Amino acid sequence: MPRPIELEWKIYRAKQHFDELNGEMLKWWESEPGKLVHAPESTSEKPIYTFDLKTPVPARFGLMAGDCLQNLRSVLDYLVWQLVIANKKEPGRSNAFPVCLTPESYRKAIDNGRLKGVDPEAKEVIKNLQPAFLPKGPNPKAIYVLDELTNENKHRTPLITGFVTHFKTDEPPPFRHVELEVTRTRNGKTIPGERIIAYVTYKHPLVKGLEIMSVLDALFLAVREDSLPLFDRFF
Repeated sequence: MPRPIELEWKIYRAKQHFDELNGEMLKWWESEPGKLVHAPESTSEKPIYTFDLKTPVPARFGLMAGDCLQNLRSVLDYLVWQLVIANKKEPGRSNAFPVCLTPESYRKAIDNGRLKGVDPEAKEVIKNLQPAFLPKGPNPKAIYVLDELTNENKHRTPLITGFVTHFKTDEPPPFRHVELEVTRTRNGKTIPGERIIAYVTYKHPLVKGLEIMSVLDALFLAVREDSLPLFDRFF
């Protein structure tokens, strides 16, 4: 049988939110929201730069990212529901995809019926995706990050975004960023061609300093490419 359409609906909806946020951020960057300036403490020998924003990073970016995360996280709960049905059992209110940091909390989730009615082999796959059982799963840390960010957005406060600037390194550039060239002077000599990277980031401790679209993209891959295909044989 093909993968249940309910899972595809949720992935599609999460992707819609992802694309919408990506488009909004692109328009924001194209509006030239600020410029690179010397910080007050900057000197010719030790230049320090800051990105002078015309306006703060739009709060809607965090809200839109939250909508994407909510739909992506619910794919996992939908998965458990459909696994119970595929096992010819009746799903109930206790069914949900657990995300547990310790073996004890995982056993408690099982005792509370989170996976009641799920095929034993499918249960084992879910267990191996748990952060509690690193490094068995393909990307269990991503599942934990997804769960934590979703809980933050759903139960506590909207995800807050910030802004980061740093000199470009050999690392791959962020998903959505601006790159600006600067000129530095060292020992009386001009050093052209150094570049500053600037991008929007989360303020949540788990992903602080990481570009928001890169985080969402990694979580998409963890769910859609790394996790869901492991369960296709149960449908």
